Amino acid sequence: MKNNIPVAASEPPARRAAIWRRLAGLLILGAAVAACGGGSSSPSVSLNLLVRQPVDDQVYPGVSVAVGNAASGLLASAAAGWADLGKRVPLTADSPMRMASVSKSVTAVAILMLDQAGKVSLDAPVGTYVPEYTAHGHEITLRQLLSHTSGIGGHDHGDPVIHGDGPITEAQFFARLNALALYAVPGKSWDYSNENYYLLAKVVERVSGLTFADWLNRNVFQPAGMTVRSYADEGQANPAVPLGYVHRLKTDPFIQCPAPDWSGMVGGGGIIATPGDMVRFDVAVFGGKLLDAAHRAEMVRTVADLGGGLGYALGWFTYPQGIVKHDGDFTTATTSNTIFPDGTFVVQAANGADLAPDFDRLYFATQVQNLYGKTPLPLGKPNPASLLHLFGPFTTCQQMDDMLYPPPK
Repeated sequence: MKNNIPVAASEPPARRAAIWRRLAGLLILGAAVAACGGGSSSPSVSLNLLVRQPVDDQVYPGVSVAVGNAASGLLASAAAGWADLGKRVPLTADSPMRMASVSKSVTAVAILMLDQAGKVSLDAPVGTYVPEYTAHGHEITLRQLLSHTSGIGGHDHGDPVIHGDGPITEAQFFARLNALALYAVPGKSWDYSNENYYLLAKVVERVSGLTFADWLNRNVFQPAGMTVRSYADEGQANPAVPLGYVHRLKTDPFIQCPAPDWSGMVGGGGIIATPGDMVRFDVAVFGGKLLDAAHRAEMVRTVADLGGGLGYALGWFTYPQGIVKHDGDFTTATTSNTIFPDGTFVVQAANGADLAPDFDRLYFATQVQNLYGKTPLPLGKPNPASLLHLFGPFTTCQQMDDMLYPPPK
């Protein structure tokens, strides 16, 4: 499936679709762009000032950012704010952060590495490697899973299998998945689905005989030189990870909330790393250590046309101006990994969520690229999205969860 697939017209539940559009970070650079300045004479000073801005503006309790390129590796990292507001523990560039759905790009790289090694074929049915998917495993290819064109319902269809509101066992996953009808013929429509990436993680496990975490550690994390990294059940308690916070408006106080328990969900999230280590991952991928040129090109070639210049490739969103990117949102974590056309990599992570239109991750990443990139990209104008029309005021984590994770219909 090489050609772009337009998104099929549908009328998903408005709440889930709107939440997805915000949480997936589907923001396009403004059409009207302004000329931007060249690199700063002291980019490290400017980076420290830049990372302080969303903290000083009360958008997030803490923010960490790193920047690099394939030629020079990690160029700089910076952090500001607090890992623990109550105890006033600073968040640093060495603080491990929940990467949430930024992990999907890592899962995609794992599958492409196996394809490169001749262990799997992108165009083979997933049932070839994961026979437990008896209902439709013979119809859906690995490529369709990677590009979210499998026909398995995801965010726009109410997340019928992995709903995001509690743990799930492998047996439960396959029981639910095998009872689920496809919402579309595979390859014909797009819906962002954590189920796709769970299946891809299971492909890695079945082919290698290792757990997904062990395979990543041996074949991705260590070769990439990542130092502060791990893979765990999404939401698993980790005392090294900064506390997570959320608020509706930046004028509201931060509420400290535990990470949701998504135990058992692999592939779609789960990586814990510093932004600096994720830049090392980008260097290893786009610098050719993990993937050859053909597989890198395949990875970022748009498969699904989402409209307005936005697309989805194999584990990455594609944007205008040659940008590829993936965001992650996990209630109390906000992340982004952006690859710029001049080869600049920018990874940012915050230990909080803000539901108001207060922060544009792509604009922030472009500001960092302007400091360190060879060819500064036009900044345009910030275009932050808002969820205020979907979320009423809340004063407890449970009230927020009830709005974010309504029972599936």
